[in-house]
Amino acid sequence: MQTFKYFEQEGNTYKLKVQKGLFYTITFGCVAAIIAILFYSTSRATFLYVTFFALIGLLGILRTTGVIAFDQHNREIQRKRFFFSTPVSYSFDDFDHFLISKQKSYFITVSIQAIMVMRKGNKTRHILLAQTLFTAKPLQKLSEEISTVMGLPQH
Repeated sequence: MQTFKYFEQEGNTYKLKVQKGLFYTITFGCVAAIIAILFYSTSRATFLYVTFFALIGLLGILRTTGVIAFDQHNREIQRKRFFFSTPVSYSFDDFDHFLISKQKSYFITVSIQAIMVMRKGNKTRHILLAQTLFTAKPLQKLSEEISTVMGLPQH
């Protein structure tokens, strides 16, 4: 039996671990910004700033409740963005390719995203798998684990 770093296994279903540290850090940053704004802002737009950061913080917390599950037996991927959203199913056959996107600023890589590109009914869908800062190596390993779970040929 193979163990995976980025998945939790439940029978034939593999659930992608959520990046809770990243999302909680974003939420903590938003709370700190709200506190700073409330104490130091003299602008008339204080309410708008607080609302903006509260919304981003709430989305950060809600994102930790999302689930991406790979069911080997039924050969499908179940994706729920938040705990209250309806799940969307994709077949393993809908898979097109992985995309690792880097964003650079002044020669420094500041954000990297791993995305699964799916083609379902003449439409292209993107599933955000994970994000990192500065290096793409963890995302490459994640895409290799997903390839193993889905039974894709290794290059």
